[in-house]
This record gives sequence, C-alpha cells and structure tokens, in this order.
Amino acid sequence: MATRYSRTRKTPLIRKLTLVRRSVTAYFRHIIGKLKKPGSLVQTKSPAYAAAKSRRSHTLRVKNKRRMIIAAAGLAAVIVVAVVLITTGSDARTQVASTLDPPSEFAPASIPLSTPAPTVFNAMISVPVHTTISVSRDMTAVVIADIQTRLMELEYMDNDEADGIFGSVTEEAVKLFEEQHGLEVDGVVDQEDYDLLFSSDAQYYTITIGASNKDVEELQQRLYELGYMSQVTGNFKEQTEAAVKKFQERNRLTPDGKVGRKTREKLYSEDVVANAYSYGESSPEIQTFQKRLKSLGFLLTEPDGNFGADTKAAVKRFQEANGLIADGHIGPLTKESLMSENAQRDALTIGSEGQQVTRVQQRLKELGYMSSVTGYFGSATEKAVRNFQSTNRLGVDGKVGAQTLTRLFSSSARRYTASSGSSSSGSSSSSGSSGGPANITGANIDSLISVAESKIGSRYVRGAKGPNQFDCSGFVYWCLNQVGVRQGYMTSAAWAKSSKYTKITSMSDLRRGDIMVVRGHVAIVAGNGYVVDASASNGRVVKRKYTSDWWSRNFICGFRIF
Repeated sequence: MATRYSRTRKTPLIRKLTLVRRSVTAYFRHIIGKLKKPGSLVQTKSPAYAAAKSRRSHTLRVKNKRRMIIAAAGLAAVIVVAVVLITTGSDARTQVASTLDPPSEFAPASIPLSTPAPTVFNAMISVPVHTTISVSRDMTAVVIADIQTRLMELEYMDNDEADGIFGSVTEEAVKLFEEQHGLEVDGVVDQEDYDLLFSSDAQYYTITIGASNKDVEELQQRLYELGYMSQVTGNFKEQTEAAVKKFQERNRLTPDGKVGRKTREKLYSEDVVANAYSYGESSPEIQTFQKRLKSLGFLLTEPDGNFGADTKAAVKRFQEANGLIADGHIGPLTKESLMSENAQRDALTIGSEGQQVTRVQQRLKELGYMSSVTGYFGSATEKAVRNFQSTNRLGVDGKVGAQTLTRLFSSSARRYTASSGSSSSGSSSSSGSSGGPANITGANIDSLISVAESKIGSRYVRGAKGPNQFDCSGFVYWCLNQVGVRQGYMTSAAWAKSSKYTKITSMSDLRRGDIMVVRGHVAIVAGNGYVVDASASNGRVVKRKYTSDWWSRNFICGFRIF
C-alpha cells in the first residue's frame, strides 16, 4: 500500500530555501573561524616578533573587513532572490495532494510546478532540482485543476468546476488534445503536453476527418436525425465530412467539413436547418405524416400536405413524447418513430404549450377548475387536471390523454365542486415543496429531486442521455421526462435562450427544483445550496455545493419548472 503524504510535505521552493540557509550558515561559520584563528608566527619575545605581530594583525583586520562586506553582499543577494521566488516563482499549485505515491528509491519524484525555477537560483546551489511535470490517472494536485480548466476553455472537456482529480474524463480529454496536436497519445500530461496546452499554439477541439471516438458517433447520430447521413459508424471519413459540409452550407456556416464550437452549437439549436421535411414544404408524404400525427392525437387540424405552424408544433410534441430532440423536423429517426407501432400517443403534461394547452385550460376554467389561461402547462394546470380526473372518476395522473380529453369536452363532464379540492390559479405553484410527507409521484419538485438523486454515481459520458450514463444536458432532460415533464433535449446554450419557463436572473432567487444554467453547464437545484448534476470533472453524477466562486462567476440564469 502506498504511503500517504500530508499537505505539509515540503515543496521544491522550501527545499531550495533550506539549502540556501544551510549554505549561508556554513559560510558565516567559516568567517567566524577565520576571525578567531591566531597568528601562525612563532611566538617569541624579541622586538622582531612584536613588529611582525603588529603587521600580521593589521593585515588580518583588513582581510576580515573585506570578508564581512562580501558576506553581507552575498546575504543581501540571497534575500532578494528568495523574495523574487516567493512572489513570482511558486504558488499554491506546487503543493502535492495527500494521495500522491511516494517517490521511487531509484528515481527522484516528479513534482508538478506551475513554472520552472529560475536558472540564477539553480546556479547558486549545486544540488539538482526536479521540476518536470508528469501527472496522470488517479493523481490529485492543484495543478491538475489548472489543466482541467484549460482543457475546458479549449472544449476538450465540458465546462465544470475543476476538482484537481485526474479521473477518466480528464484522461480522455488529454488524449483528445494529444491526438489533435500530434503528441504521443498516452493520457499523461508531461512537460511537453503542459507547455503546449498553456501556449498560444493550443488549438480548440475540432472533430475532423480521421477521428474515431464517441464524439464522432454522437455527431453522426445527430446528422442522421437531421437527414444529412444515412448511417452511424463512429468513424469520421469522407462521407461524414461531406455531410458536415452540406449541413454547414444549409446553416450558413463556413463549409470546411470540420466540427468546431459553432457547428456543434448549431446542431442542437432550435433554428437548425434540417435536410428533412420541414416548415413551409408541401408534399403527399407530409400529408401521410399529418394523418399519423392526427391519429395519435398530436395534430388538431385536418391533414392537407402543407407543413405549417400547426404541423411543426405537433411534430415537436411528438418528438418530446417519444424521447427525441424536439426540433420540429421530420428526419429519418422521427419518421421511423412516427410510423412505428410503438409510437407514443399524445398526452399534454407539464412542459407542454401552445394552442391545444390553451383550449384545455379554457375548458377547465369554464368548469371551474382554473381561474386563468396561460397557454403553458405548469404545475397549476396539472393540479386542475388531477382534480378534474378525480371528480370524473378517471385515472388520476395529471396528464391530458385521449380519455381525459374526450371526457373534458363532453357534455357529461362534471363541474368543480368543493369536494373536488381547491380551484387552481394560473400561477405556478411549488407542488410538494411544503412540509409533510414528500409526494414522489407525478410531476412535482419532490419527484424530480428523488429521481435525480437516484442516479448519483452514474457515469459521465459526453452526449449521453441516460438511463445509466449522462452528460449534464442529458441528465436534466432524462430526469424531467421521468417525472412527466415534457421537455426535449437541450444543450446549456439552448437552455440559456429558452422562453418556455419562468426565468430566474439571480442565484439568490433559485429554489429547490429549479434548473440552473451556467456557462456550458446545467444542473438541478436540490435546495440548501446543493445541486444534483452530471459533472465532467468528477466523471459521474454528484450532489454538491454550488456556493463556490466558480458557480457565481459562470451563472447565466435559472428556470422554474414547477
């Protein structure tokens, strides 16, 4: 078992200053010894001896004065160099965490430093000092947090609070960096990797021809959904490059066939242009899709073959209900799901919005279950639906499916009575957030937190959407849908632009059950200063404090779902 070192272990700077102190002490001892050393002349009582002794004493006094001046100058130089080193040559990043293995008895330990020690300092002492960086899997050090932060800046890692632990996600990001820069791909940050990483020559992460990894597979899957590719292989070859170029051309991006930041953001944006059946088009195939959407309860108007606003809204609702990215286009994946026997029927639930929600709310208001109409299906609408279902002896789930919809608009629908429960207002309520036993069924705060916490420890994988692997966006998407909130997959950038939910602009106003959006990251607020999120730096789903400077510095907004 490796010996555990405490954080009081001496840093290279402390060891150097100790050597200087010892050298100065020995030098002064030498000078004092010279001052005390008696004359070497044979002691006699002759006049010649007295004269010689006088001359000898004078010479020694002169030499000793010179030595004292030189020693004082040398000590002053040492102090100046020490001050320079303390202020510029070292910082907290030279501290090695307690989990580092002890150095081999055959080789000196390699201690991570932020900057190499000045050569003038090394010239003053003849003891060799080891400052070469070499950090790898399972090591812990503050300098690793710097490496993680830089990898996030260059987009080799998803943005997150750096934790200084060299885990699997950090290792994969290092390998991507090494591969893109033509370095040895070993996942170890040596001095060459470190110097390049923090130089102006470091490149932003770009997926390009020749790549073969999970990021390529995710890219191809999205291009397939949008109709630009016919298959997913995981290998970025000429076919993928051609699909990327076509996507970039249609979305007014530079058609270079490389997938950088702008192309990745556009792939998941709400205004993405697909190579598929889209808004404004007309064809017999579109009419076929409309008929299917109507039979599943998503389309209210008559199928006419024209892809209008009502069809786009119906497609989005279908995509959300069937676990697809709600972009409103009928691409290969949406077409396949729509025409399958397993296609989920429409059921309005928390997160739904639009004309159909407005009609349902208007009817609930007529029957006395609601007091206002908003067009958005929030927790107040869900409560009204539950009361309606209970009063009309239907299954109580808070969702407006085919059976509930039929009864709601029938002449036999029962009106609200006092025994049905309190009438719901149009404002958002915090169901389940008050005292008493937590209600962990249905779409409410407690059920969301319960589902989120049940996934703590699940592995972090970029682009994963559950059920056992997640990235931050996939985790929020999966949890919301698990509790019945109809929400399509959105990146942090798409969340930041969303207008679907009540927007929270101050961190101090965040409440339990809110979705927090920071730069490049999203999380579920768990209350008492904690969030549950899929953390890139931790490599798993965690529950942690969000009170550090990183969160406040990167905060964009929050959204109130319930």
